[in-house]
Amino acid sequence: MTDDARGWADRLKGAFRRVFPERQIIVRTDGETSYIRLTATLQITVLACWLVVAGWVGFATVGYYTQGSMILAKNEAIDRSRHAYRKLLDQVSDYQLSIVGITRDLKETEAHLRRLFSQNEALKQDLSSTAVALRTSEAERARIASSRVALGDQLELLGSELRQMTGKNNALEAHIGTLRRHLETIEAEKAEIAAERAALDDQLWSLHNELESSNSKVALLQSNVKALKGDLRTVILERSAIASDNDSLRGQIISMQRAIEDERDSHRAELRRIADRAQDNIKTVEEVIRRTGLKLDTIAPLPSKQLMGQGGPFVPYHPDMASEDDDTVRGSLTQRLDRWEALRDVFVALPLVPPLADFRISSGYGARVDPFNGRKAMHDGVDFAGPYKQPVTATADGKVVFAGRRSGYGRVVEIEHGHGLMTRYAHLAKVLARRGETVTLGRTIGLLGSSGRSSGPHVHYEVRYNGRSLNPAKFLKAGSYVQSKEAN
Repeated sequence: MTDDARGWADRLKGAFRRVFPERQIIVRTDGETSYIRLTATLQITVLACWLVVAGWVGFATVGYYTQGSMILAKNEAIDRSRHAYRKLLDQVSDYQLSIVGITRDLKETEAHLRRLFSQNEALKQDLSSTAVALRTSEAERARIASSRVALGDQLELLGSELRQMTGKNNALEAHIGTLRRHLETIEAEKAEIAAERAALDDQLWSLHNELESSNSKVALLQSNVKALKGDLRTVILERSAIASDNDSLRGQIISMQRAIEDERDSHRAELRRIADRAQDNIKTVEEVIRRTGLKLDTIAPLPSKQLMGQGGPFVPYHPDMASEDDDTVRGSLTQRLDRWEALRDVFVALPLVPPLADFRISSGYGARVDPFNGRKAMHDGVDFAGPYKQPVTATADGKVVFAGRRSGYGRVVEIEHGHGLMTRYAHLAKVLARRGETVTLGRTIGLLGSSGRSSGPHVHYEVRYNGRSLNPAKFLKAGSYVQSKEAN
């Protein structure tokens, strides 16, 4: 170590000794005095511990306030998210209201279109009546013009007559001297002429009044013609506007018709899909009925006019061929749904599940060796062996027609399921169903036992159709087929 390093170390030690000199704590207890020695190392250790604790408290305080601000920021973010969610809900409600308004506007537009069509027809009728009135006015005007021409001819005739009368008067005045002897005759002629002239004046005045009346009528007709021309121009402009509106409305109607046609096509496609699904269900149920050994034509016959098969020669499809209409699709769907309802009633009546949850088949259907006398015998059912007093359940919906004891069967429950189907459950330990009671699939009707002609705990299970026994195993296999179809 160099001299400088030693000097720095000595100075550092001197500083620590000055800051942390050795101290003593005097403790006096019961007159005895004891001293607690505080060395420099102990003081430095205590100071270090205090600094660590103070640092930890400061760090925890800062972390607490930091965490509080973070929590506050998160709460604000949550409030903003809630506000945005409320705004989104308000926008969704506004969209719904706008959709309702658009639907109402579409209906009002359709009603307005119908009113415009009716107004267009009324305008057409008004135009026709206006044209007729114009033609009538033109005919009246032609008649007045002809009347004016005739009146002019009459006035010209009267003028010529007046000129002739003036010539006669002048001739009479010129020859008055020579015609004095005929004075009385001339006076009489003058009186007659005066009377004729008065009559002519009256006639002229009357004709003048008629002319004035005709002129006023002509002026009125001209004003009416001008007004009609203005109305005609207005009607023509309105007709042009209506024609443009009709073109716009026609475009809207075409688009609406296209939308309706698209909706009809979608509806028709949906009906086809439903019909195809119904046909698939029909095929499945028919296959289940066939697998049970029942004759489909007997238990669920087709109507005489209903043909469910398909066939015919192959004819390639071309788009120009007529497409299937809605009535055909509805008819096919109705036909298939009727068939499905008929088959569904039969399907519900089919006993497709075993009568026990835990079992093994101890004896099958058909010929077997009798367990009591060893002779060959016919076994009309299937024996399900299982734990004693296990619940025996109904294998389909039906009505209990017998509940009691039968010779050889012991305690028995018989259930009719409709369509000629009946199931029998024999050798029961206890009967839990009553005669006349309606039971559903899975309902407990008794407890497995060994009553009657039985060699051990089991249930003798029979399926009968119109009094004839059928193999229950086929019904169970058909039930397994249904389960496999549902799984697929």
